[in-house]
Amino acid sequence: MKDFFHSIKFRILVCVAALLLGIMTYAAVNAGTQSTPEQILTAITYPFTAAANWIADGVSGFIDKLVNADTYKSRNDELSAQLTQMYKNTMDYESLKKENDQLREMLGLKEKNDDFIFSEPCDISGRNANDLYGGFTINAGRNSGLSLNDPIITSVGLVGRVTSVADNYAKVTTIISPQVNVGVYTMRSKATGVIENDLASAQKGLCLMSDILRDADIKEGDIIFTSGRSGLFPEGLLVGTVTEVYDDPNGLSKHALVKPAVDVFGVTSVFAVTDFDGKGIPFEIDE
Repeated sequence: MKDFFHSIKFRILVCVAALLLGIMTYAAVNAGTQSTPEQILTAITYPFTAAANWIADGVSGFIDKLVNADTYKSRNDELSAQLTQMYKNTMDYESLKKENDQLREMLGLKEKNDDFIFSEPCDISGRNANDLYGGFTINAGRNSGLSLNDPIITSVGLVGRVTSVADNYAKVTTIISPQVNVGVYTMRSKATGVIENDLASAQKGLCLMSDILRDADIKEGDIIFTSGRSGLFPEGLLVGTVTEVYDDPNGLSKHALVKPAVDVFGVTSVFAVTDFDGKGIPFEIDE
């Protein structure tokens, strides 16, 4: 008998008894309406029941996806269509808003310049990355009434002129290019000069105003407008603001650097002035 208490069988029996005691204690603590044997059986089978429920839920979800795949696809297609329509509505709204803004700009320009004939609003369709002067192409040409040398403007001021035109597009050279020469004057003192750009000024994004009389009253901050003397540009278009004035080396005249009112590298929409009073008629000074 003494050997039995030290045997492996006795130790196994003790472990089983301890397990049963623990289960009974758990059942007693959590006693409810079930009988003790039922509570014991529930406690023993709980891990297996939980595992079975987990497997059943997974199988049920898989079967649900398999059986209702067409329904889910139909719902996804419906949601995709709704999102596409919402995106289209947003794009249509932005396009309509842009068009309304452009029309308001045109009306404002027309009120200030009742002799101007405008093209439809023109979007910039392309830029030459290698053009130091910010030249670009617009999506309007002869079919929209544009012609060579038409001034290109925004509601703010002068941008440049048309230097090449086709039926459905035109190329624009900007106000900072040496190809654009325009007579100008200062609003404050009426000092006159000519925009005659060079590479040095263009690299700074500026216009060069030359042929300013040595004793002319011009200084930093003066506002520059077109004079209309050449017949290529109408009078009164805003060009920009003087940032620097310096003497010409010959000592007979001055130069001024002018910051354009319109950022020629950032502009996205413009108008062409297809006709105006005095177009093609150079202004002659009485002698």
